[in-house]
Amino acid sequence: MSLQIPRARGANARFLFALESAYGVPPEAGAYHLISLVSEDLGEDQQRIASDLLGRGRLPQKPADGPIDNRGSITAPVDARLFGLWLTLLLGPPTTTQGVAASGKITFAANPSTNDTITVGGQAFTFKSANPGANQILIGATLAETLRNAVWALNKSTVGAVAAADYGVNDAFTAITVTHGAVGTDGNAFALAASAATPSGATLSGGSSAGPYNHVFKAGAQTLPSASIEVGATDVADYRVNYGVLIDTMTIAMSRSGLLNATLGYIAQGEKPKTGASIDADPEVLEVDRFSQFSGSVELWGVPMGSVVSAQVSINNGLDVDEGIRRDGRIGGADPGAMVINPQLVTRFGDQAVMDLSTSGESVAMSYGWSLGANKRLTFKHRAVVLPRPKAPITAPGFIQATFDTIGHQDASGQALDVVLVNDVASYA
Repeated sequence: MSLQIPRARGANARFLFALESAYGVPPEAGAYHLISLVSEDLGEDQQRIASDLLGRGRLPQKPADGPIDNRGSITAPVDARLFGLWLTLLLGPPTTTQGVAASGKITFAANPSTNDTITVGGQAFTFKSANPGANQILIGATLAETLRNAVWALNKSTVGAVAAADYGVNDAFTAITVTHGAVGTDGNAFALAASAATPSGATLSGGSSAGPYNHVFKAGAQTLPSASIEVGATDVADYRVNYGVLIDTMTIAMSRSGLLNATLGYIAQGEKPKTGASIDADPEVLEVDRFSQFSGSVELWGVPMGSVVSAQVSINNGLDVDEGIRRDGRIGGADPGAMVINPQLVTRFGDQAVMDLSTSGESVAMSYGWSLGANKRLTFKHRAVVLPRPKAPITAPGFIQATFDTIGHQDASGQALDVVLVNDVASYA
């Protein structure tokens, strides 16, 4: 008869997350969220240093203790609620506003003619067949091309009234969509007009202070919060709390299919000794509502790029680790360094407008996003990125592809990246 030893299973693991009010100090029960992970390697490891003594014979001598290390990677699902916790660690606490921004659209039945106009926020834009100047829009060979040119011109405008809204196109490329930049009722007075198209109304509408919560995370915070994360192997009653967890890097790979996950590079200060009971027996539980690769989009100045094969969000906080001498052998913390924000995309070669942008070196606004409807959205808004001039190697008889390893930077306002998460969670404080 053999001894039956209980075995821990990943399916039964339990993960708790709490933001720390002081670095490296795990909060008490009542502050934790039950979270879901795809994989993790949280926990301390300590190397042993082989002896270098001579004169004691050929046999190895007892090794010495090395420093304690707790860093690695976590893979988390990108969902509509819990992902806000990871964004808080990555970028700092968000600014949260409840409500809905006013919106509307201008619908076109046909390609505009020369000298037709649209008016947004009181500023008129005139369609031209060639050489457009300020507040003018180039007419393309098709309505889709014209609307792309229009949305690019509107989103690039420095006119204050125009810049108060964001512009896009509908899925059919028959209308310019307009969404006020401020959540609430202010945008309901934003005017729309057109000489040869149909506005949804004389003004935008639907702006309200009621509805979902809009969490805006901004890159560049001088200090970043830390967290305590408990990993529990419930089958064997083994619970360990990792404290002083900081997020150094985040990558999210986009594709046409598959599950949407974020890979998080973390640096933690340490790990509490195991206990037989959880630090919080009754954590807050938020339903996991996972975004899908199917709902993803990549946009340049508000216009979807239809030829994107794959893309990747990539953010690096450049954490500078304090490796000072301590009695416990652990790190003293980590400070945010120079950020690197370089989204990547792979496209089918052929969109000349994109190639022209890469050749010119002009900075463009780029966004990556996913949606589960109007009230559940996640958008990474890169204020300014430069597209490199890529090669388009031909290695097979199929489509030719070009890879753009872009370089993100701050724009004229001193901002580089906004991440907007819209959901029903009131706060991530």
